[in-house]
Amino acid sequence: MANFLLVSHGEYAKATKASVEMIAGEHKNVKAIAFKQTMNQDDLLEEITKAASEFDEAPTILVDIAGGTPANTAQRYQQKHPDVAVYSGLSMPLLLAVVMGTPIDEAIKQAIDNMAPVGLTKKKEEPKKAIKKEETPNKNVTLTPHTMQNVRIDERLIHGQVATMWTNALKLTRIMVVGDDIVKNDVLKTGLKTACPHGVHLSILTAHGAARRINSGKYVGQTVLLLVKNPGVLRQLVDFDVKLPEINVGNMSTKPHSRQVAKSVAVLDKDVEDFEYLDQKGCHIYHQMVPSEPKEDFMEMIK
Repeated sequence: MANFLLVSHGEYAKATKASVEMIAGEHKNVKAIAFKQTMNQDDLLEEITKAASEFDEAPTILVDIAGGTPANTAQRYQQKHPDVAVYSGLSMPLLLAVVMGTPIDEAIKQAIDNMAPVGLTKKKEEPKKAIKKEETPNKNVTLTPHTMQNVRIDERLIHGQVATMWTNALKLTRIMVVGDDIVKNDVLKTGLKTACPHGVHLSILTAHGAARRINSGKYVGQTVLLLVKNPGVLRQLVDFDVKLPEINVGNMSTKPHSRQVAKSVAVLDKDVEDFEYLDQKGCHIYHQMVPSEPKEDFMEMIK
């Protein structure tokens, strides 16, 4: 993976790096430098030289704004190291894209596309209508057990990791959010519609409604990520004859009387009972926060 050196006025570069690591995990090939008011250009050049020398290969330097001291100093460094590329416009979308392996020119285009209105806009009306249409299942459909390949437990539902890393890694065409309580929460549904990545369809369904659609073959040919908040919802789906060969436990927040079993996962006794039920039904349950991390056997973690 390519190396990146971030340079900015103040702590912006370091904060951007920290924010991206919340989504993508730690990346040792990314370093950040803060240009402070007490520093001059020579001081900054010294820091850039030192940080760049710590990489095994020449880094690409991302600075905050063109014409600023970080950019000008990076260009001074570039004059002596012509194999180093310098780009301005450091942002979280840009950095997130490049650490995921997107070529820099394409990452810049993605960062520009990311600059758009969010919320209830005319652009979001089409998914809204599609969701409304799916609220009434066809009761005449003959149901047969069907398989859902991509299943994730994540209390945050659609958030940075899902909207970027998992959507891209799995090449999703649809996100299915399942939960009886979610269907009844208009505020939460509005937030989910807003957070759903552009070009990806969204379904918000009860467990029974999701099972009917899955088992009727409605999503055959689509790449779907099924998202739930807790294992109890998946237990419902299994009882409705939905096959869940693999379940990724990504995030379950700390609650009173819960115990921490991973950095981002805490379980209650009821959760453990549900996981054991799913395990007995033949589901392979693992923990994987982001696609770049290895899968860990979750049942071993909750023993």
